[in-house]
Amino acid sequence: MARASKFTAADRRAAVERAFEGTESPTSVASALGVHLTTLYRWAASDTTDDPGPAPTRLVHATQKLLEHSDYGDITVEAVAQHCGLAARTAFHHFPTKRDLFQAAVNDAATTLIDRMAARSEQATWPDDPLGQLRSFLHIAAAIIYDTPATHVLFRNIGVPRSEGTAEGWHTDFVVAIEQLLHRAADAGQIERYTDVAAAAQLVTGAMRGIHTAVFDGASPDVALDLVDRVPLLIPGPGPA
Repeated sequence: MARASKFTAADRRAAVERAFEGTESPTSVASALGVHLTTLYRWAASDTTDDPGPAPTRLVHATQKLLEHSDYGDITVEAVAQHCGLAARTAFHHFPTKRDLFQAAVNDAATTLIDRMAARSEQATWPDDPLGQLRSFLHIAAAIIYDTPATHVLFRNIGVPRSEGTAEGWHTDFVVAIEQLLHRAADAGQIERYTDVAAAAQLVTGAMRGIHTAVFDGASPDVALDLVDRVPLLIPGPGPA
């Protein structure tokens, strides 16, 4: 029979907060508690529960967390494994190369974002006009992004090599969706009929990425959402009849 831990869930949660959210270092907290440093990382990775989850999931989430303060070139697979209390050999068993692990972390963030956007879109009340639909689409996307911390890996320049995975596909689909809405807006006379829709869609996408990056760098999400609602104003109107 496994020996019961002398640390309650509340104890573990408090230790994680001291080590990773306060002014103390993980090493000093582990020493004060009389536990190994990897135990402290395991508590953090398991969200203070006794079921830390499958190793690949733990590694992916640990990678996303470490990328909040470091770049691809600064983090090793060994550091990721240590962060979630796993052996390095376990990490390499699931992800043979560093690139495989980090791309999995980026693709996981994109997949989570897509799923949450789809769920929110199904619940939304959509305007009848194309520009209104574009504004709602951009607002929903931004709100989900700001509510999903892991998606910072999709917008900050953290040096993860590009791939043909979910993240790149999501970006392409986002631009295509904006193009389609702009074509409808042109047909409805809401924007100049001769607008270069492809270029305008890239402009809107670039503006959105810039706003999202600012939020993950510390800007106010509320202010960002207000700016997002104004992004469609970048597209020229039909002008006088």
